[in-house]
Amino acid sequence: MTRNAYLLSGLLHVAALALMFLVAQMPAKQIPPLRRFQPVRLVAPSGPPGPAIQVKGEPVKPGTPVQVKPQPVEKVKSTSKAATKETPGGKGKETAAKKATPTPAVTGGGGGGSVNLDGANFPYPYYLSNIQIKILSNFKPSISAKQAKALKAVVFFVVDKNGRISEVKLENKSGHFLFDQEAQRAILRSSPLPALPPAFGSDRLGVHFEFVGAQ
Repeated sequence: MTRNAYLLSGLLHVAALALMFLVAQMPAKQIPPLRRFQPVRLVAPSGPPGPAIQVKGEPVKPGTPVQVKPQPVEKVKSTSKAATKETPGGKGKETAAKKATPTPAVTGGGGGGSVNLDGANFPYPYYLSNIQIKILSNFKPSISAKQAKALKAVVFFVVDKNGRISEVKLENKSGHFLFDQEAQRAILRSSPLPALPPAFGSDRLGVHFEFVGAQ
């Protein structure tokens, strides 16, 4: 039994020596060299230099913050006000935008027409255009265009605040009975017209409507 113990001990020593020999023959693991980093210098972006700031007083030390006061903005006067002119006698001023002027002629199926107001200050051209279109759509004289070419007739009427028409009368005759009759009928057929603008300061509006024959 002692012999077996010596044999086992010898084998263990031989195995240990063999393991040490193998480890000694293995190449050693190389440690990678340390990398060197090159320092980088930050540079301001290139571009045109900004406007120089001049500060009155003592020179500013480097690193001291500079406070710049904003420049006042010059106000521009508005020129959108309506032009005014003095009334005869110098007692007041009348706004040119509110002066009623005759509307341009509008052409319809049977001819054309224009509106003149009965001395009213009526600054609502859109309303006059609407009543022109409606009246001329109802103006259809039963005569040829050649006969109606040189004819003109003026019909007066009154419009109340709700658009109803009254006091229709022929002011200026054209000389052709059918043309004059159709002009009055066109006014009567157009009632009611659109209601007067709420901001208008009167409950009635006198209108002189001139009918002309088709050109």
